[in-house]
Amino acid sequence: MSDAKDIRIARARGQADAAKVRLMATLDEVKARLAPGRLTSDAVQSVKDKGLVVADETVTAVKDRPLMAAGIAAAAAAFIARRPLAAAVGRWLGGDEDDFTNKERAKAGADKE
Repeated sequence: MSDAKDIRIARARGQADAAKVRLMATLDEVKARLAPGRLTSDAVQSVKDKGLVVADETVTAVKDRPLMAAGIAAAAAAFIARRPLAAAVGRWLGGDEDDFTNKERAKAGADKE
């Protein structure tokens, strides 16, 4: 009976050793996947892939609806340049640009005195 018991113990030790080897391999793989360089590389690649997909979808959308795309681009440009546009319209509605410049110079000269 002790021979059967020794065989079971040896088999259990062999299974435990095999499990330990698998566990260590899994830990090494997890360490490699969680390394900062690997995480950074994976994140950069993911952003590149998503950027390509978005760019492709944008090109397709612009080809499908060019007038809408032009309108959105014009609205965005107007929003970005709103201050210079407002100043230009103000000068245009308020009078001659030379009058505006002369008034500013006169105000600056009055401030010095």
